[in-house]
Amino acid sequence: MRFRKTSLLTKLLLLAAVVYALVTLVRLQDRVAAANARVETLEEQVLYAEQECALVEQELSELGTDKSVVKIARARLGMVEAGEIVLYDADVQ
Repeated sequence: MRFRKTSLLTKLLLLAAVVYALVTLVRLQDRVAAANARVETLEEQVLYAEQECALVEQELSELGTDKSVVKIARARLGMVEAGEIVLYDADVQ
């Protein structure tokens, strides 16, 4: 079996195809790395949202209790229990 000599043009075309394939692979690796970074960011956001959701669900489950009513009355309405001493800072306007 004899091998035919390949022409210079064929070698150049093959070299160009290999270079093109390598450049394409490098670009794809950069895009994959960027996509992986985006996925990590989104996973962190999902975890944060799930934690917030759990807190809201906990607050909703406690909403009708006496403890939550007292907490809301103190925070939003500024109410105090009988016998408590309230101090006001005169410098705060």
